[in-house]
Amino acid sequence: MPNHQHPDFNPLLEILLRFAKRSLAEKNAFLPFAAVLSSDSELSYVRGDTGDRPAGAPVLLEVLEGALRAMIKKDGLKAAGICIDIRFATSPQEPRTDAIQVFLEHREGNVVNILLPYRKIAPGQITYGKLMAVRGEPKIFLIPGVNRGQFRTWC
Repeated sequence: MPNHQHPDFNPLLEILLRFAKRSLAEKNAFLPFAAVLSSDSELSYVRGDTGDRPAGAPVLLEVLEGALRAMIKKDGLKAAGICIDIRFATSPQEPRTDAIQVFLEHREGNVVNILLPYRKIAPGQITYGKLMAVRGEPKIFLIPGVNRGQFRTWC
């Protein structure tokens, strides 16, 4: 069973967090976006095209997941990451806080959710907490027919 860490996650995490932080500083928010690591170890951003559908976060997240699955079939990626602006609490007793969530998944089966809590001090001024890592469930590198009801991990 692979653990949730993988060296290929580092460059993905870096570019996803950098873009999210810049968006928060400049625009005070961001919609979900993604990045991939190709089989040749090249990084690139991925954005969702919702067509005529309203481009809210839930719709964009669904579109990004589908786009990444299609890219895997066509291009054979090593890893993929999705970045989302969320609110979360570390426990039911704690107040909710803003956080950047980065979901990372590798073709070898490694999956992790990284959370970076933040607080807006003033427009363009943001303080960040400590990174937290939580094991995740696969949702990108999947093959129809077996795991999670209709999918299984593609390794």
